[in-house]
Amino acid sequence: MATRKKVTLADLKVGILVLASLAFLIFMILTASGGIALFEEEFIVKARVAEVDGLIPGNEVRLAGYRIGNVKEVRFAPELPDRPEDPNTIEIIMRVDPKVARERIRSDSVVTLGSIGLLGDKVVEITPGTKHGAPIQNGAYLRSTPGTNIRKIISGVDPLIADLADTAEQIKRLVAGVNEGRGTLGKLIRDPKLYQDIDRTVLEAQELVRRIREGEGTVGKLEKLDRTMTRLDEISARVDVIAARIERGEGTIGRLINDPTLHEETKATITNIKNITERMDNGEGTFGALLHDRQLYNNLNALSSELVRLIYDFRQNPGRFLRIKVSLF
Repeated sequence: MATRKKVTLADLKVGILVLASLAFLIFMILTASGGIALFEEEFIVKARVAEVDGLIPGNEVRLAGYRIGNVKEVRFAPELPDRPEDPNTIEIIMRVDPKVARERIRSDSVVTLGSIGLLGDKVVEITPGTKHGAPIQNGAYLRSTPGTNIRKIISGVDPLIADLADTAEQIKRLVAGVNEGRGTLGKLIRDPKLYQDIDRTVLEAQELVRRIREGEGTVGKLEKLDRTMTRLDEISARVDVIAARIERGEGTIGRLINDPTLHEETKATITNIKNITERMDNGEGTFGALLHDRQLYNNLNALSSELVRLIYDFRQNPGRFLRIKVSLF
């Protein structure tokens, strides 16, 4: 028969110390993680959502990104008599810092579910209230909005990936057709005749541009016409300047038009010339006689003929007209 070992007081003290240490360790872990708050006031806020997407008790509660508490409980919400078809069937109970809740959370604050990183733990985000919102009481409900659901985003990307795959396949077939010389682009790349035609067209276009620049053809003449019009504009501007100078009485023509004395003198000169011309027409004076006296005309004509013969004889026999006489004193 086995003998029972007697528990001494020392063994009891050791056991009690170990249990106390384990309890204290558990307490510190829970306190550090926000699971319990023995010496703080518990301030509860609630929200109703359609789905929690993996949210569990202990997840963080943040206000404008700053941690103010954690999720205490996630459960199915009781039906509301006034809203029997409410899609928000999940209730989230959150434990938050009382001081922050009273100062920053208002009746117009909004609850949104989020996550830490792309695939991290879920968090509850609360927006700060405005001055238009009223302070909340312990246990108050806050409005909620749907958060970003990564699974929905990924499922929505699947059709896009399928479309991209189809587009890549079409591009692959198009490139294969081009390499084989099919289609317009394929012929352009593979058919040397088409390339030569394009090259010849480019050369003809360059020749056409050269001819236009040199003034050949209708378009070239139009370009010359443009230069001519520019020169005409310059001449017109100069004429305007000259006309302005004439109006101001500058230059001979300006003085002639604007100076009455010079005008009268010019008029008198013209009158004298007119009188002389009329006298010549009437046969008066020397020039009039030369113009109208037939006898004088015949005499001058005969004299001219005699002079011509005299000059001719002199050139033929100059000794006949030149005689040298020598005499001594």
